[in-house]
Amino acid sequence: MRKIELLAPAGDCECFIAALKAGADAVYLGGNKFGARAYAANFSQDELREAIDLSHVRGRKLYLTVNTVLKNNEIKELYDYISPLYEEGIDGIIVQDMGVISALREWFPGLPLHASTQMAVTGKEGVRLLKDMGISRVVPARELSLKEIKAVYDETGMELECFIHGALCYSYSGKCLFSSIAGGRSGNRGRCAGPCRLPYDNRYILSARDISTVEILPELIEAGISSFKIEGRMKSREYVAGVTGIYRKYIDRYMSLCQGSKTDEYKVDLKELKELDELYTRSGHCRGYYHEHNGRDMITVSKPCYDSADDKRMKILFEKYTKGEEKLSCRGYVRAYVNEPLYIKVECGDNAVECLGDPVDGALKQPTGEADIRKQLIKTGDTPFCFEELSIDHGNDIFIPVSALNSLRRQAFTLLGEKLTQAYKRRSDIMVKTGGYRGEREGTTGFKNTGKGSPLVNIRIDSLKLFDTVLNSGIADVVSADIKEFCSGGNGLNEELIRETSERLHEKGMMFFLSLPPVIRNDFFARNRKLDDILSEGTVDGIITDNYESLYYLKKLGFKGVVTGDVHLYCTNDRAACTLHGQGIDVLTYPVELNAGELNHLDIGYGEFILYGRAPMMISAQCTQKTLDKCIKDNGISHIRDRFGNDFPVVRSCGECYNTIFNCVPTMIVSKKEIPARISPCSYRIHFTVEGIKEAERILDFYKAFMRGETREVNIKRTLLHLKRGVE
Repeated sequence: MRKIELLAPAGDCECFIAALKAGADAVYLGGNKFGARAYAANFSQDELREAIDLSHVRGRKLYLTVNTVLKNNEIKELYDYISPLYEEGIDGIIVQDMGVISALREWFPGLPLHASTQMAVTGKEGVRLLKDMGISRVVPARELSLKEIKAVYDETGMELECFIHGALCYSYSGKCLFSSIAGGRSGNRGRCAGPCRLPYDNRYILSARDISTVEILPELIEAGISSFKIEGRMKSREYVAGVTGIYRKYIDRYMSLCQGSKTDEYKVDLKELKELDELYTRSGHCRGYYHEHNGRDMITVSKPCYDSADDKRMKILFEKYTKGEEKLSCRGYVRAYVNEPLYIKVECGDNAVECLGDPVDGALKQPTGEADIRKQLIKTGDTPFCFEELSIDHGNDIFIPVSALNSLRRQAFTLLGEKLTQAYKRRSDIMVKTGGYRGEREGTTGFKNTGKGSPLVNIRIDSLKLFDTVLNSGIADVVSADIKEFCSGGNGLNEELIRETSERLHEKGMMFFLSLPPVIRNDFFARNRKLDDILSEGTVDGIITDNYESLYYLKKLGFKGVVTGDVHLYCTNDRAACTLHGQGIDVLTYPVELNAGELNHLDIGYGEFILYGRAPMMISAQCTQKTLDKCIKDNGISHIRDRFGNDFPVVRSCGECYNTIFNCVPTMIVSKKEIPARISPCSYRIHFTVEGIKEAERILDFYKAFMRGETREVNIKRTLLHLKRGVE
């Protein structure tokens, strides 16, 4: 049976040691840059190198988080940050940014890269795309069921790392802009302020309970998960030790039962379930999405966030789960004779080291006996070693100071540690230029054969109720419609309606784009086989995609139209933009988290700039309608109100079962002076999400004048998002 890795978090050095002592096979942690927990204590460069060696001496692994999106100036710092850790033997880097993937693959070809859950990978297509890019492990979206995880593993063979305990986000990780837009602290930059933990309509309807899966560990193992990940880089050493120790016990128990074909005897002690609650919980635990797609019992609803913990009890649990660390057995031989150097040889497996001390003196009064030597040498303390055998060859009437014995022991174990870690060391000989990145964009042409010098206007509609309004507006070059508007219940795509829509637009010289779901789940493409033919025959001129599953599907299909990457395919640095273009995206959406100055220095190639539209704050597998009442299986719009009185529209997409929470006000550019001066968009976007016909007409009239260079008053509460302030 394959080996199962227990992966523990560490926000500081104490948590790291606690994780090792409690039995973690591997630890993930962040340095002082580029990690998705910027407010954890994190590790200095020296501490990281020491942690790598401490892990390897014990035969464990260490993974570093670089799971944020980087800006251009930060990509320049990446090589100097990673190079010494690569040389020290870091076992893997957890990544989110396509530019980071590209850079690390180029600079450190042998370095394992793990796709973070921030990449929101939800299906086999996304896994295959990342596998082709050199990713060796994927942390899929936490929303996947065990059935989906098993299908991904069976069809791709990819190593899968899944969360088994700790906090859940309400939104798909990596598809949340709530903290960024509402407070300027971006989750994509490791600075989430947790707005989901706040009340809306006086209830905690976005606050997810923590997950606990110790009772269903056998199911997770059988689903093909390779690495069991505990969330908690912001949590205490007591939490890390306790949770790690309990899961260590039950993983080992199940694996032992497997060897004896007694898996039906697996059972969790109620006392240890209680201990998990005592260590930390948000209003009780749930089992996450492994068995449920969503549900009220996964949300705290009536309670805020954090349950308090008993400090005394936490200390007891910490001692319980760290006192029994399994150490490496060594064999020792000591020789001590008068006027000869004190000698020790220590063997650990196939590794052996020898050390010499000062010459041994003769005893003037009290001689040093064998028991005295043994007493000092077996004090291995916090080292990962212990003596299984210790042979002592000594003369009579010798005297050895205690300090000399202690020094010899420390020297021997230091040398042994260095020898054990030597096999992990690497060399990095690549010279990296520090200038801006300009890569190849083979096959990328943006909007093709338009003959129009100024940017095209792409009007996106999430409802076909606005189709005639947009068709007759006289402003659109492209009309993009949400694919859900062409789905007929359980009957799949309505091909006739798609072709009819396309014909009407083509008759007026406009292009027709389809916007695919932002999240691809449950064999979406297999359920909609007709889409293959529609896209192959040229009925649709372009596709808007917001995920790696769709991107791989379009590449495999050989789609010839324009592919536009939406806001969650982040391109905040030149490398990321170039890499996404190289993966088949023709037009990238200008990043909504960069300010105007940063956008002006971004080489995005072909880009689409948003003139109007409500930003998607969250995309969630949860449903506020179901949480507050019941599932009504009806696409529709509701609202949630924060404590300041802001109303956020919540749009249900029941066919694919996800909610989108939109910003309380639209992003709206009302003057060309508000557009970053040095960008050269190939298209502008006007995106209607929750607007009615009258409101859409008013906005279209405004932008007709805008395109002619006319200035008009606009009485709409609006935002420029991050064009002025940006995010840290």
